[in-house]
Amino acid sequence: MTPRRAVIVGVHATEQALSLPNRTAMDLAMEAVKGALADAGLTAADVDGAQLDWPGPGGVEGEGSSWARAFGRDLRWTSDSMLDNSGARGLLKAAAAVTAGYADTVVVGGCRLVSRGPANAPVGAGVPLEFTDVWGSYVVAQFALVAARHMHEYGTTSRQLAEVAATIRNNGSSNPEAMMYGRGPYTAEDVLASRMVATPFHLLDCCIVGEGGAAFVVTTAERARDLPAAPIAVLGGGMEYHQAAYANPALYREVGRIGRDASARAYASAGITAHDIDVFSLYDPNSFEIIRQMEALGVCGEGEGGPLVESGAIGLDGKHPVNPDGGCLSYAWNGTQQMTLKVVEAVRQLRGTAVHQIDGASLALVGNAGSGAQHYEMAILGEDR
Repeated sequence: MTPRRAVIVGVHATEQALSLPNRTAMDLAMEAVKGALADAGLTAADVDGAQLDWPGPGGVEGEGSSWARAFGRDLRWTSDSMLDNSGARGLLKAAAAVTAGYADTVVVGGCRLVSRGPANAPVGAGVPLEFTDVWGSYVVAQFALVAARHMHEYGTTSRQLAEVAATIRNNGSSNPEAMMYGRGPYTAEDVLASRMVATPFHLLDCCIVGEGGAAFVVTTAERARDLPAAPIAVLGGGMEYHQAAYANPALYREVGRIGRDASARAYASAGITAHDIDVFSLYDPNSFEIIRQMEALGVCGEGEGGPLVESGAIGLDGKHPVNPDGGCLSYAWNGTQQMTLKVVEAVRQLRGTAVHQIDGASLALVGNAGSGAQHYEMAILGEDR
């Protein structure tokens, strides 16, 4: 019997904006799901797995099995965790379910409306954290701790961070789908001139916050033969967890290399190296996290990330292009579904349909979360072999 292979066959991103006052969470979630299914050439009746945020009304808020009634059929696979319903983690778990035969077609995704009160606030906001709250710490400061130590150890400079921010923000500034479309171009000097938020991060080193949704569809390679778009395969992946996100202050000696083990296992599974990757779709809550990931993912040695980004390597015409859509710094951040947007961009790049298309892209790496969050999930995508 031929082993089942999991592939991505549909993706969709809704409108992304600072605020979407005329949209409801259910409306956005439904658009994301229906859009991804339409892109795949499938219908709700084909879905037997839902790794999807359930915003209500109806059903039970946060319980993925509530989607069964929306799809009009019983489900064989579901998940209730936000992070299991998005990005690389959601992709790897959906792919595992499809490969194992627990489900045939799984939709992953959802939405976030962060302007609609505490229940919709960014991840970590309002959650009591006894070892960080007492110091007034928060997400930006957690990542800043790691960045500051890296700068002390390796001489990484604020200008190198600013080069990352300017590069990725300019990708979004020229992307009509991005929240920051038309707001650039930016220079490193613009970034350095913006106000300080948490040393070493200036305002323009930090990602935006907005609203929107996204989803993708995973099914079998066999089923994909009858569908319109070329399937995108999950060639490898990995996860790493140091501890619960933001539970304790992030220390470089503990989390500065997080992602190294996951990527080594993923490269081995895919039979490639970091230098075979054509485009990187990486979590960019701040500029430094791109420098750190370039090192942890094996693109360069530890301490070499600053000079790498300063050389122009992560630009659209560079050797290792990062976040051509504008990433979280400029395209969109919509809660945990910003992780799903990383998958959407990688699939578009491999299909040849991205706004800022990287010529000849055949391998993409999706990376979610990072040092401050103290966990990492990643997947390597490519054409189905």
